[in-house]
Amino acid sequence: MKIVAIVGSPRAAGNTSYLVDQALDEAGKLGMTTETIMLGQYEIQPCSAHDNCGEQAQCPQKDDAARVLEEFYDADGVILASPVYYFNVSALMKLFMDRNRFNRRRGMVPKARSAGLIAVAASSGLEPTLDAMRHFLRLTRARVAPEKILTVSGLSNRLGDAKGKPPLVEEARRLGRQMAEQLS
Repeated sequence: MKIVAIVGSPRAAGNTSYLVDQALDEAGKLGMTTETIMLGQYEIQPCSAHDNCGEQAQCPQKDDAARVLEEFYDADGVILASPVYYFNVSALMKLFMDRNRFNRRRGMVPKARSAGLIAVAASSGLEPTLDAMRHFLRLTRARVAPEKILTVSGLSNRLGDAKGKPPLVEEARRLGRQMAEQLS
């Protein structure tokens, strides 16, 4: 079983990434194969809103979105993780969400049976961010019941703050364990 984390932070060693690492490490200890996709390390262009999107064999945009989407759609479990910069998901996460339009128009459905959401904010915007990611999962028609979507959210104002918050770190680790249990 494979869990793929889609991380909408430009910081590979930021608070959001750290919590994702904690979750995936725990899942890995329970036998899951894991992969982290740092969206900032890929070239993903905005959706071009082609009128005939659903009729095309492949998206005409030549960037890394197709590869990222393939990993997301093929995963048994998915984690969506975003820092909160302006009271909602990051621009990188929003790009990823928008580029799912092609797959949705073609009737594709992710095979994920487990999902986790991680949001980290300096002061506010956690709930709108989690809500946006929940709504995105509903739109993809993911096979995860809404009440079974696991969440972790917390405040970390400076780079590295999350490491010094044991309850937040334990929440992330618990998310990884629970996802592994759901998939076992």
